Amino acid sequence: MKPHIEMQIQILYEQYHNEIFRYIFLMIGDRQQAKDLMQETYVKAFINIEDFRGDANVKTWLYRIARNETIDFLRRKKPATYLVDFFLHVKSSQPTPEEVIVLGNDMELLYLALSRIKKGYRDVIILRKIRELSTKETATILGWKESRIKTNLHRGLMALQKELKKEGYISETF
Repeated sequence: MKPHIEMQIQILYEQYHNEIFRYIFLMIGDRQQAKDLMQETYVKAFINIEDFRGDANVKTWLYRIARNETIDFLRRKKPATYLVDFFLHVKSSQPTPEEVIVLGNDMELLYLALSRIKKGYRDVIILRKIRELSTKETATILGWKESRIKTNLHRGLMALQKELKKEGYISETF
């Protein structure tokens, strides 16, 4: 590989690795696996950077790679098994001090509620409301039309609100 490509990937890593990690972590809830998938994302970016045409901005390109890597991981691991592993881990262990700082109680409860809604809703909420990407960037990452992003965001927020109410996290008058 050419040295300038290695430098480009290093710069992209420094700029976006925390965002990419948090995005993957919110999707799967497993800190170590999220780190591994983040690394796989950058390896895939490194391999394919010369093919990057610039149709989207580089940030949305990285998010799309991260999403695809995470979906591939979930497909390889039986989803039911993965969810059981995750919920057993959450119920059986106390969060580390680092996890409390990173997520806090509110974020942990939010993640649990997010994990209980439809994947399409969860993806849109994470990208639009948590990662604060634009509707256009979210549409590019998910490969959807902007109108679908808006619809899924509205429906997803309603579903999330319902889940949070079930857990007693928000009152019925919210």
